[in-house]
Amino acid sequence: MDAVLITAVNGVTAGAGFPIAASGDIVVAAESATFTMAAYTRVGLTPDGSASYYLPRLIGMRQTQELMLTNRTLTAQHAAEWAIVTEVVPDEQIGTRSDELAELFTASATKSNAGVKKLLLSTFSNGLEEQMELEGQMIAALAASKDGREGVDAFPDKRDPNYH
Repeated sequence: MDAVLITAVNGVTAGAGFPIAASGDIVVAAESATFTMAAYTRVGLTPDGSASYYLPRLIGMRQTQELMLTNRTLTAQHAAEWAIVTEVVPDEQIGTRSDELAELFTASATKSNAGVKKLLLSTFSNGLEEQMELEGQMIAALAASKDGREGVDAFPDKRDPNYH
């Protein structure tokens, strides 16, 4: 998906909901939110919902093993420390903060955001040279785009670009 995906976590995020919440590009959690893989292994099952894909990439193998094998519950603050969550906000601000972020990304260069996402998704499957080539192709294509021209033109004028 080209658009920036903001996930807002308020309450218990368990089982398949955990990797779904963590799959956001920006993950905002209320202070009272918790994260757990539930009790998959306690009932003789394995995780699902893309957990074995997203979590090792986000937090590494050892922490994923701990979550999946022990069914540990993380507080929102621990989830932020483990880089599962981008930001923790007071419970009453979860909606407001999510809306602020949505407005920020709505006003930004959407093709640039899509390019960032594409580059980051390819980084684990590419070698250095291939990744640098992709970066070069991406920046050249965006520099020639309407948004790229607007952003570059706005910079020396010391004004905010108008992407829409």
